[in-house]
Order: sequence, then structure tokens, then C-alpha cells
Amino acid sequence: MTKIPALPHQVVKADKIEETFKDCIDLAVSKRGGKVLTVTDEWFAEAQNLLSAQAPVSRPHHFVPSGAWFDGWQTRRHNAHYDWCVIELAHPGTIEGFEVDTAFLTGNHAPFVSIEGFKDTSNACKTKPRSHEQWAGVEWVPLLAKSALEANVRHGYKFDKPSEDAFTHVRVCMYPDGGLSRVRVYGQLQTIYPENKHEMYDLAAVSSGSTVTEFSDAHYGHPSNMLLPGRGHDMSDGWETRRSRTPGHVDFAVIKLGRPGHVAAIEVDTAHYKGNAPKAVSIAGFEIGSDEPIMLLDQKPLLPHRQNFFEIASDLTERRVATIRVIMIPDGGIKRVRIWGSAQLPAVQPEDSLIGVRQELEDENTWNIRKHEPVARA
Repeated sequence: MTKIPALPHQVVKADKIEETFKDCIDLAVSKRGGKVLTVTDEWFAEAQNLLSAQAPVSRPHHFVPSGAWFDGWQTRRHNAHYDWCVIELAHPGTIEGFEVDTAFLTGNHAPFVSIEGFKDTSNACKTKPRSHEQWAGVEWVPLLAKSALEANVRHGYKFDKPSEDAFTHVRVCMYPDGGLSRVRVYGQLQTIYPENKHEMYDLAAVSSGSTVTEFSDAHYGHPSNMLLPGRGHDMSDGWETRRSRTPGHVDFAVIKLGRPGHVAAIEVDTAHYKGNAPKAVSIAGFEIGSDEPIMLLDQKPLLPHRQNFFEIASDLTERRVATIRVIMIPDGGIKRVRIWGSAQLPAVQPEDSLIGVRQELEDENTWNIRKHEPVARA
């Protein structure tokens, strides 16, 4: 059998990683649903830590029963071969590169790493999970060739061109043992449309091929974040603008939909924007080749740190829009915008749909409750 070579890549310096992958998303991050399915060993620290959205932290002199506490994946010493773990990506996607971080590992980092991919075309992994032995026998596709790692350094690897396949899983191998702090799998979500053209889906999702083409400001966060799956992990993965001081100021972002559709409902999520959510939002749609706005939402008030749901009038749903303009009044932060609709009418909501379903965050109903200590009287 001919051995498949790994993908050619360029090494990216630590201070260039964000800029290099600014148009990609982390397909593996746990906050979007990425998870470790199996691992050879995780004696000192669990492999699931690799997928944390937060940057790794250090807690010197803090010990737990297994040893020194560590924010990452760390295995036992003296492995005769190598340690590996299988990661199920949050969403299938083409891969453009990786980041492998060894932060705070100064005497116990893995000297080498390689990464392989797997495309589960049958979706069998969800219906009947594989055992560790079965994962070991999978035909893995080499992606990142065995590469040397330095201690306490972020390592970036950018492929010369994206992978042709959309992968569902990756296997991270470290030689022979040791630790890694984080692994980022940078790429693009696989574009997926419902087979039934009447079925409602998020027309504005990045997985539907939608992109942000224009915007007024992105000082704290790019508006393309509004198209990502999930509710995000903090204010860093939403669209947030500067404070405005000019009367009548508004901020805007234009979304080109992957495919035109009929809009039936809209969700504007302000998760994590507690003191800086917009006062209100307007959303206009535009038909193909038209500059005439269709006001789907007109200056609707928004609640902070909350999913805000809106139904669209039936006469507006009949219009077939190709572009969306989101207007923040006057400024602030929006985490996600969901433009629920269908390619054809009548629109049918699927049984497992998240349309109008509240997915509460842990502090969603308690964050604004303030406790005041009684004032001592003389």
C-alpha cells in the first residue's frame, strides 16, 4: 500500500498565528462541541483540556492527587511508543492548519507531535461509538508530519493549501509522551444545505456558506463571529464595536447569504454582552439585484446576555432575500445572528430544530442580581 504523505505546510511564528488564521474558525474547540473520544493515557491532566477556548493558565505550587496541576494534556513518563488521543470536531470542515501550544511546559513537554484526520462518511461514530482499539485501527490520513516542539511555545502550521476533504475527527500523537497545553484545528465549516428545500435552517450560518462583506467597525470583535455555531465562550468571539459619542450613530454589518431564502424568524443573541449590548437592532433584507431594503426588524429593543427571538410577518417572508444588513443601535456587541428561513415556501420547521429554543447559559438568570450589604448605622 502506498503511504500517503502529510500535507505540505509552512511554520507560523507565535506572534503571527492570529493574523494567519483570522479567516478560519477552530473546528475543535469544546465550547462549540469538540470533544476527546479516546486517549492512551491522561495520568497528570485530561486531554479534553486541549480544546478549551481559553488560553492556558499556570498555577505554580498547586498539587492534586495525580501530581502538579496542569492546564492541558499530560501523560506518564517512559512510553516505549507514543501517546495519542482522538478528537471529534465540533463540525466537519476542511482544515487549513494547526496550532500546538506547549505553554508552561518547561521540562515535560512532548518533544514531537503529528496530527492525522478521519472522515466519517457514514456518521457511524454517533450511532455506535468506536472502542479505543477500533480507533487505533482506523485508516488515518496524515495531515501534519511529525514535527519537533519547543518548550513553552505556541507553534503554528499553515498548509500550502486547505485539505480537499472535510474531516470529522483528528488524532493528535505526541512522541513519546509528555504534555501539550492546547491544540487548535483551523479551517472552514463544510457547507451543508437541507435536502428538502422547504426545510428551515439558518440562512446566515457560516456552514450555509454565508460571509460578511462589509461593516462599519470591528474594534473589539469581527462581525463574521455572528455567523459561527454555538453561543460562544466570552465577549471575544462576537461582534463588538467602539463606544459612539455622535448623536444618531449606528453600526452595521452586511451578510451575503450562501443561498437566497425566505426569512421566517430571526434570533439575535447578546450572550456575554451584559453592560454593552446594543439598545436595539434593525435588520433589513435585500432581494437579488435590488437596493430596496425589506425591513424585517425595525428598531427592536434587545435584552442583554440573552437570546432575543423575533417572528417575521408573512408578507415579508414571501420576499426572497440574498443579503442581510444588521444595524446595531447605537453600538455595542452582538454574539450571534440567526436568520431562520427556507429555500422555498411553505417553510417547514424540522423536528430537531433550535428555532425559538432557549439554550440558557449557566448564569443567564442570575448575572444581574446584585447583593447589597446592609449599611451600618451609627
